[in-house]
Amino acid sequence: MHPILFELGPLRLSAYGAGVGAGLLLAMYLASRWSQGREDFPKDLFWTMGLIAVVGGVVGARLEYVRVHLPEFVDAPLRIFAVQNGGVVFHGGLLLALLGLVLYLRWKKLPALAALDYAAPAAAFALGLARLGCFGAGCCYGGPTDLPWAVTFTDEMAIAPTGVALHPTQLYASIYATALGAFLYGRLQRKRFDGEIVLLFFTVYPVLRSINEVLRSDDKERGWFLEDLLGQTLSTAQGISVLLALGALVGWVVLLRRARASTPGQAASS
Repeated sequence: MHPILFELGPLRLSAYGAGVGAGLLLAMYLASRWSQGREDFPKDLFWTMGLIAVVGGVVGARLEYVRVHLPEFVDAPLRIFAVQNGGVVFHGGLLLALLGLVLYLRWKKLPALAALDYAAPAAAFALGLARLGCFGAGCCYGGPTDLPWAVTFTDEMAIAPTGVALHPTQLYASIYATALGAFLYGRLQRKRFDGEIVLLFFTVYPVLRSINEVLRSDDKERGWFLEDLLGQTLSTAQGISVLLALGALVGWVVLLRRARASTPGQAASS
């Protein structure tokens, strides 16, 4: 595992940054390619959406980390802006990025649900690459195990504890995210209504993430969901996953009703 891929003077390329960057470029390319031929989409739509997702993702991921670790920032609020020192939570980034994309698409009067359907499988593939960056950095590490595929981190710069055989939860996440991307892409060709693919993402991904969380180490970085009320019962990721799944359930009810009310054989408008 190599947390830092290379250094050139003051420039440093981290494994995590490389994974996220490569995933983002892949997502923008795939969504743009899949949507070719749609006259209702601007040519550069998904590249613009990618930039919006980056800004919303970074801000949201940082804010969620600050929320989970609020006592650490009370006496030093300026540390909130020190993102270069690490400290982000994926689900926070996902939520704010999604909000930013919906607002942008509505502002431009573009078919939001149709656009998000293309973005969903691309995002899953991107997440598969990003989790490889996590593996290189040693973050999001698993709990101890004696399974034959356990991994042991040796680099002192890794976030994970060294010299301990751990579940490679980052690789598990990469595999299930890639498989989810392939499944969603297959469904994209046969969807019944606009919004079906993005709803599938927010139905399936929270389940997969919650299962993987069970194998995670109890590192303090992950935080706990509503700890004052629930104690250390649900991790932050599991708690937000529950909320995402409930939101997806509401979305299914609304969009299925809209699809049934639309003209037979015609996808519901977004």
